Amino acid sequence: MTVIKGVAARVPEELEAAGAAEAAPTAALTAAVRRAVLDEFRTRAQFAGRVVEIDALLWSRAGDSRETVAGAMAEHLRELRLLRVTEPEENDRFVVTEGEGDAFELLSPAYVDELTGKVILAGQLRRIAGPAGVRGGEEA
Repeated sequence: MTVIKGVAARVPEELEAAGAAEAAPTAALTAAVRRAVLDEFRTRAQFAGRVVEIDALLWSRAGDSRETVAGAMAEHLRELRLLRVTEPEENDRFVVTEGEGDAFELLSPAYVDELTGKVILAGQLRRIAGPAGVRGGEEA
């Protein structure tokens, strides 16, 4: 709904900028809607990137205040349809930064935009000694 509202708000601006009276109305409308959709998704991607960077920073900090802020952030992520991934089962969402072994320790979560399915911020894993498939690290 947020994306649709943003697009609807941008279409009149795009039509005016395109000079809708000068071109065929259908072509001008199509072009205006296309630009508005692309602009809205670009804006959402920038905003989502900033939000998940903040959450990743909070996630990596320890302490009592972290729990309170992290709970509020988790709610914001849900409302924005941004998914925090803490299980490294989907390897394309994570980067292995160091270590040796068959298991992984989670260093930072990955974030995915549920609306587009795109990875906003790749997570980080460290290889550790242990049986294959064992996952370590802190849960969010």
